[in-house]
Amino acid sequence: MIENRRDLGGIKTTDGKTIKKGYFVRSANLSQAEKDELTGISKVIDLRTHREKEESPDKYYDVEYCDMPIFDEITAGISHEKEAEKRDFPEMQDLYGIMVRENADSFKKVLTTIMNHDFSSGAVLWHCAGGKDRCGLTSAFILEMLGVDRKVIMEDYLKTNETFLSKAEEIREKVKAERGEEFAEKVYRACIADENYLKEAWNAMGDNYFEKIGISKEAIEAFRKKVLV
Repeated sequence: MIENRRDLGGIKTTDGKTIKKGYFVRSANLSQAEKDELTGISKVIDLRTHREKEESPDKYYDVEYCDMPIFDEITAGISHEKEAEKRDFPEMQDLYGIMVRENADSFKKVLTTIMNHDFSSGAVLWHCAGGKDRCGLTSAFILEMLGVDRKVIMEDYLKTNETFLSKAEEIREKVKAERGEEFAEKVYRACIADENYLKEAWNAMGDNYFEKIGISKEAIEAFRKKVLV
């Protein structure tokens, strides 16, 4: 089963348009995916590191697969709950700012791949390990380009806690017994979606972020016309 999966279709933009359903799907990894869960999807974008992919390979069947890691192995684990139990890592809020600033080229590649997708062939699905951080930022960027209000973007981002909150609490109690309360709290913060994380990403974006990373206003407008009704 694919966890933390949702279609972004039906979300409204600030100018009254609606994202078409069956175009954009965000989720956790596909290591446990069933073939019928990929019905209607024609492209999968895997945002994980190569080591994460080796540990839990995607099951994507006959769907086009795109290997597009957001960051390298050096930072792997910061956004991965299994590793979070074992190591020290930056505060999650800081990580979001780091990703926006230092991994802009990776995000540009992912975003332009989504924008140029042939939606007549089916939806595009993107995911990371749990569908929270790298996937969450990619989703927020797509919604931002399409003109969705940031309050609505935040609501979608926080929906991930419906999947992760109870699991994060279990992990916190386990780690607390092994490594103490302070570290356990850090692990817990790494396992959940928090509005301050996304706010830090927005702060790091500044003005005209998409133009700065090489995505033109014309390309965004063409994208909007293709996927909004």
